[in-house]
Amino acid sequence: MQITLLVLALAALVAAALLAVALRRSRAASGAAAARAAIAERDAEDAERRRRETLQDLPFTALRIDAGGRLAEANLHALERFPFLVPGMTVLEAFSEHRFAEKVEAALTTLERETFELRLFAAGRRTYRVAISPYEVGGQPEALAFLTDASEAADYRELRSQFVANVSHELRTPLTGLRGLLEALGDPQMDPETHGDFVRRATSETLRLEALVTDILFLSELESTSGLPASSRTDLAAAAAETVRELSAVAAEHGAVLSVELGDGAHVQLTERMARMVVRNLVENAIKYAGPGSTTRTSVSREDETVVLTVADDGTGIPERDLPHVFERFYRADPSRSKRLGGTGLGLSIVKHIAERFGGEATAASREGFGTTVTVRIPASPGPEGVVPDAPAGP
Repeated sequence: MQITLLVLALAALVAAALLAVALRRSRAASGAAAARAAIAERDAEDAERRRRETLQDLPFTALRIDAGGRLAEANLHALERFPFLVPGMTVLEAFSEHRFAEKVEAALTTLERETFELRLFAAGRRTYRVAISPYEVGGQPEALAFLTDASEAADYRELRSQFVANVSHELRTPLTGLRGLLEALGDPQMDPETHGDFVRRATSETLRLEALVTDILFLSELESTSGLPASSRTDLAAAAAETVRELSAVAAEHGAVLSVELGDGAHVQLTERMARMVVRNLVENAIKYAGPGSTTRTSVSREDETVVLTVADDGTGIPERDLPHVFERFYRADPSRSKRLGGTGLGLSIVKHIAERFGGEATAASREGFGTTVTVRIPASPGPEGVVPDAPAGP
């Protein structure tokens, strides 16, 4: 009996010991699991914080869209550009753009990336390049939508397209006229007087075509090169004096009078060719369009660190409706008169392009019957030692 009790006691002790060991192991395992869970939770919080920080720091519009196509999150750039965005709005409610909403729905359904361009209203009608990247979280689809402002690129493409169309039209017109004249000159029965008139007209069309091609090539050269010409420094006053002298015969032919007023310290960073092109385009325009008996005054002066070129006439002036467009390519306030006088429609556009490329500006003021004034302002060029010389002191 005692032996039996002893066996039972030993068995109970062994069981208790085993239970204690199992309990300690269970507690250790639970502690390790809890530690692992805590580490995993901390890692998840860190990852979420990094995700939010990354999203907020992106230098373009970024949106997080949930499975229902509703806005879940927007970064700071998005709220600056689209301040009306509120979490919970659908894409259609936010942007009133069905195509955007359809692309988001397609990406959430197929989990395939969508890229496209879209015009949205924000600080004006602007073009955005949109990328929608879908993914799954816990078996539910979500998407990130990235919007990059591509307005300048889109506007440039449109401008280039319009320019090509305009060039094609402008070139076709003189070529068609020239072809007709040449075909007529092949008539052996044409009288000498008519023959001479046709030759003069063909020559005029050829000169007009040559001027147009020259201006197109010059404008293309300006657009295809970036930065400022190295070591270019031209005295705009000297260029103006020489150009006005060269145009004196043209002025006499049109019954116009030229005058110049030139100051010192008028060096700019334009090349000699650019400086002469700016002056010639402005003075030629004034001579041809101001009308007979008009006076064109050309002045170059210094205002602080800016060189100012002004070409003013007392001619017929420009209609108010046309004044905002005079610097546009191929724009002509009076197309028939411009073509008759040999204008290409690019002169003022070239002037404005050169001025703005060098950090300046070109403006025009006019009143019908009282003449036109075009003013070009260009930063003065540093001297040989890299210092902009002081403007000459007044009397």
